[in-house]
Amino acid sequence: MARKSRVDPAPRKPSTQKDVVRRAKGRRVKPQESELPSVWQLRVFEAVARHESVTRASNELLRSQPAITSCLAKFESLLGVQVLERSTTGTYLTPAGLAALVRTRRILQAVSEAVLLVGSTRSSSPRALAAGITRTQMRCLIAIEETGSFRAAARMLNIGEASLQRAARTLEQNLGGKLYKRTATSVKTTDVGKEFAQRLRNVSSQITAMVDVLNSYDLPREKCVALGVLLLDPTILIVNAIRQLSSQFPGIRVVVISGTYDALLGKLLRDEIDFMIGILKHPDPTFDFVEEPLYRERYCVVAGRDHPLARNNKITIESLRDYPWVLPPKGSPRREAYEHIFSESAPPTATIETYSLSTMRITLLDTDMLTVLSWTEVLSERRFGLLTPLSVEVPWDGPLVGFTTKRDWQPNEIQSALLSHLKRNAAAIGGVSLWEGREKVG
Repeated sequence: MARKSRVDPAPRKPSTQKDVVRRAKGRRVKPQESELPSVWQLRVFEAVARHESVTRASNELLRSQPAITSCLAKFESLLGVQVLERSTTGTYLTPAGLAALVRTRRILQAVSEAVLLVGSTRSSSPRALAAGITRTQMRCLIAIEETGSFRAAARMLNIGEASLQRAARTLEQNLGGKLYKRTATSVKTTDVGKEFAQRLRNVSSQITAMVDVLNSYDLPREKCVALGVLLLDPTILIVNAIRQLSSQFPGIRVVVISGTYDALLGKLLRDEIDFMIGILKHPDPTFDFVEEPLYRERYCVVAGRDHPLARNNKITIESLRDYPWVLPPKGSPRREAYEHIFSESAPPTATIETYSLSTMRITLLDTDMLTVLSWTEVLSERRFGLLTPLSVEVPWDGPLVGFTTKRDWQPNEIQSALLSHLKRNAAAIGGVSLWEGREKVG
């Protein structure tokens, strides 16, 4: 027969009117001590996450499934974020849940190690004994260690001395170790009790930190921008715009999601991103997307900084045939730019094909291979001084780069500001010369 669910005796303090107003405005209120999760709630969450099942967790913890479900609901309420997703196949971690689980396991380990110090006479495992420690018991022990007596601790916590003694003695009895000693004037913690209280103080700080982190894990929708960018994105344009937006609106969050064009279009359709930026490809008008161009991309032949052609201002197309190339697969804009360079005859073979810019960067540094990069990629790479554009003009206008939104999308203040920064930076990039001081020849 299933045992009854453990209930944390620490009551939640009622919210004040000021708290309600703050929450209504989207501002986070620092949790009160009694609003923090208990060790038992952490253990329940860890068991469900590990088993990916409420049923198996309830069997392990010897609690009913409704009790486990109720405990999880309270846990999520205290964190202010959903940490588990329930489905017909099981119970799985959300992204916030993954962050919570990392911290939860560290906290449970710390509590178990603290319990070992007590030298318990109980047959239960340190993990099981740790799970029985309530928030009230933790607060009372910590207060007794800090103030040096039961009476002073009760005054510090603003509770009756009898209530404090009951919680303190129950903790001592449950753990099966000596935590307190009587002196001529008061009751104080033993050396073991003092060390145990200090360990629990650290645990309490970890729990508070976890709640703070997860309370801000999902910012209000109006303080977030979700931006989809193609795999070969205009990095310098995006980074500059985000930096300017963060200065204008401190505390906002910008989520940048990379992916293929079709994948990002699907996210845009499902409202998982606000808009996407990259090469415009005229999507199916059935879905009612809107494209707005920012600039026309240009492309450059690029080599490592120590390449033999790096200091040559008169490079011919034929001289480019003498070196192997690393390029993205066929069908990509950079590959099309490559085809335009050698449009009058067969192009040299691409020895390596990859979309990875980091792979290209390392390859160009370690070999005499060449590649084609977009204008904005070169602007980003020149900051590191590892790659250099060659004085070769690519005879191609290049595709339009811009952003795509749903036709009925109404951007909020922050989203509108990011779009404005993107447009302003795109206009500035349009006036930069990559071959300043060099002769461009074909």
